[in-house]
Amino acid sequence: MARPALRRTAVLLTITALLAGCGTSEPTGPFPPRPADIDTTTVDLCTALTAEQQNELGVGPGEPRVGRIVIGSTRACLWSNFDDGHNYTVQTLPEPAAVATEAPGTTVGVVGGYGVVESTSHAESFPLCEFYVDASDEQALRIQVQASRRNDDGSRRSLDQVCDRAETVTAQVLENLRGR
Repeated sequence: MARPALRRTAVLLTITALLAGCGTSEPTGPFPPRPADIDTTTVDLCTALTAEQQNELGVGPGEPRVGRIVIGSTRACLWSNFDDGHNYTVQTLPEPAAVATEAPGTTVGVVGGYGVVESTSHAESFPLCEFYVDASDEQALRIQVQASRRNDDGSRRSLDQVCDRAETVTAQVLENLRGR
């Protein structure tokens, strides 16, 4: 379920792509030009959130991780707030963000000037919202926010609320990593 701001952005991107396609024989792709490439191979992901932002989210310093996924090597930084029940992850992906548009139910939009693909899951249990960020031609960042518990009254967390939080965190991460 797309939120109004992303829905409008997706419509505008579609119209722009269609109009741009009228004057050129080359496909334009799903994203606008990025403000700057982010080199995900060298950036310290645990600096993606400032100390002040970590404090606002109620988390301490991030926990760095390195691993392998189906498509190659990945690095990540994880933060958890056990009091309010939200987990945050910033992860590198060794493929372009446009690959994520192939998954059903995704929405293309823009956050902080960067093209993103929004993907959601677990809406009926512990909502997860992911933003795949067009960091460079060959690399993507994935920012995830998941509600790791229910509300105090036992009701599930709203997917829209989790995605609003993910959009805010994604904007912060991009602003912080952009110049590094």
